[in-house]
Amino acid sequence: MGSRKELRKNARQSLKKHWFINVMIVFIAGLIINNGYHYRTADVMQQGVNGEITDEISDNYSASNVILEFLSEHNLNPFDLNPEETSEKYNSGVLSVFVNEYAQSRSFGFGILNGINKIAFQNKVKESILIFIMAVISMLFSMFIVSMIRVGENRYFLENRRYRYTKAEKLLFVYKVGRVRHVALVMFLRNLFNTLWSLTIVGGVIKHYEYLMIPYILAENPDAGRKEAFAISKEMMYGDKWNTFKLELSLIGWEILSLITGGILGVLFLNPYKECIYAELYMKLREKTVEKYSEVLNDDALAVEESYEWPYRMVDYKLPFVEKRKWLRIDYKRDYTVVTYILFFFSFSMVGWLWEVLLHIAETGTFVNRGTMFGPWLPIYGVGGLLILILLKPLREKPYLMFIGAFVVCGIVEYITAWGLETFAGMKWWDYTGYFMNIKGRICFEGLFVFGLAGVGFTYIFAPLLDSLYCLIKLKARKIICVVLLILFGIDVVYSVQHPNTGDGVTQKVEASADIETVSELIM
Repeated sequence: MGSRKELRKNARQSLKKHWFINVMIVFIAGLIINNGYHYRTADVMQQGVNGEITDEISDNYSASNVILEFLSEHNLNPFDLNPEETSEKYNSGVLSVFVNEYAQSRSFGFGILNGINKIAFQNKVKESILIFIMAVISMLFSMFIVSMIRVGENRYFLENRRYRYTKAEKLLFVYKVGRVRHVALVMFLRNLFNTLWSLTIVGGVIKHYEYLMIPYILAENPDAGRKEAFAISKEMMYGDKWNTFKLELSLIGWEILSLITGGILGVLFLNPYKECIYAELYMKLREKTVEKYSEVLNDDALAVEESYEWPYRMVDYKLPFVEKRKWLRIDYKRDYTVVTYILFFFSFSMVGWLWEVLLHIAETGTFVNRGTMFGPWLPIYGVGGLLILILLKPLREKPYLMFIGAFVVCGIVEYITAWGLETFAGMKWWDYTGYFMNIKGRICFEGLFVFGLAGVGFTYIFAPLLDSLYCLIKLKARKIICVVLLILFGIDVVYSVQHPNTGDGVTQKVEASADIETVSELIM
C-alpha cells in the first residue's frame, strides 16, 4: 500500500490545495454523518462484551481512537487532564479547555430493541411509539442521506487529490448520477454486516477494515454491484489491514493535540487530513485490483499523475449525470428574488426550530416547543441566514472571508437578540455560561464557529439548492405560500409579544441585571 510517510506527504499536498474548502466539506459532511451515527470505539466494544446489539461501526473507528479511549477509561491520560481537578470557569461545551466527554447517540438498531423491551416488559406505550418513530426516521436518514453524503465526500477527496478545481457540490455526487437506491442498499448492508460482526469484537475489528474501501469503490463507480463492492474491498485490504492500523496509529499525536485544543485542531486540520490520507490509501490499494476488476474500477481519470481541471463532459464520464435533476445544479453567484428571500426566511427558521426540538428530544426524551413564539419557527435562524446572503454577497468569491463575515454577523444577531429578550422579557431562552470564550452567556466561540461554517455551507450549497427547488413551484403558488406564511407569522408575533412561549426546557428567569436596570431607569 506504499509507505506511511509517502501517503501522509501526498495527503498534506492535497490538503494544502484548497485548505478552507476541504475543511468546509468535512465539517458539513460531519454535521450530517456524525450526528447520531458515530460511536466511541470503546463503547462499541463494551456493548459487544455485554451482549448488546450495537449500531454500525463508525468510519472514524481507528487505531488512534482505540488508544485514546483506553487512556481515558483507565485514567492514564498522559497530560493528567482530569475535569474534576480543573477550573470550573469553562465547564460546558465541546470547546471547554479540558474536554473528556463526547456525546454518544444510539441509532435505529438499538432503538428498535429498546422499543420492543418497553412495549413487552414495561408497558410504556407512548415512549415506545416515540422510539419506533425516531428509529424509522433514523434508519431512513442513515440510508438515503448519511450514506449518500459519505460516498459524496469520498468522491470529492478522490478528485481533489489531483484536480485543482474540485467543487463542493461533489457531496451530492450520488444524487446527481441518480444511483441513490443502489448505493443506499449497498451501504446499508455494509453497516448491517459491520453491526453483526461487531458482536464478536475481534471479528468486528477485522471486518471494519475489510469493508473499509466499499464507500470509495461506490464513489468511483456508484453502479458497482453489492457482491463486487464487498469482494473488491476485501481483496484490496488483504494483507494490508495491519498496515492500515499502523497508519491510523501514526496519527495519535495529532489526536491528542486535537483533544487538548477541544477539537479545534480536528476541525481545522486533522479531520480533513484524515480524509486526504484515506483517499491516497484507496488509490494505492486500487493498483492491486484495477486490472482484475477493470469493469468496475473504470474511472481512469482518478488515477492521473498531473493536476488539471476535471474533464466534465458527458462523453467523458462513465455515468451520465441525470438531466431531469436540474434542481441539483448549484450556482452560488445567482441573485435571489424577494419571494425567494421570504421562503428562505421561513425555511431557515423552520429548520432551526426542528433542529432545536430534535436536540431536546434526544437529550431529555420530551417534546418542547423551543423559541419565543408558538409556531414551528425560530426567527433568529431566518434573520441570520438572510443577512449572510444579502450583506455578505460581495464576499462570495472568497470562502474564508465569507466564514469570517458569517461568524461576525451571527454573533451580532445572537447577542442583540439575547440581550433584548433578557432585558425586556426578563428571561433567557439560551445560556452559554460555562462555554469556552462566552460573553455573558449570550454568545460563545464554539457556537459562532459552527454558525460561520454553516453560513458558508448554505451560501454555496443549500441556498442555491433550495432556490432551484422553489423554482419547481409555479410563481403564483409561491406568492400565495408567502402571503399565507406571512399572515400566520404576523398573528404569532402579535400574540407572542404579549404571551411569549416560556416554561420548562424553554426559558429560565434572570435576575435584573445592570442592563435591565439601566433600561428601566430610562423608561421611568
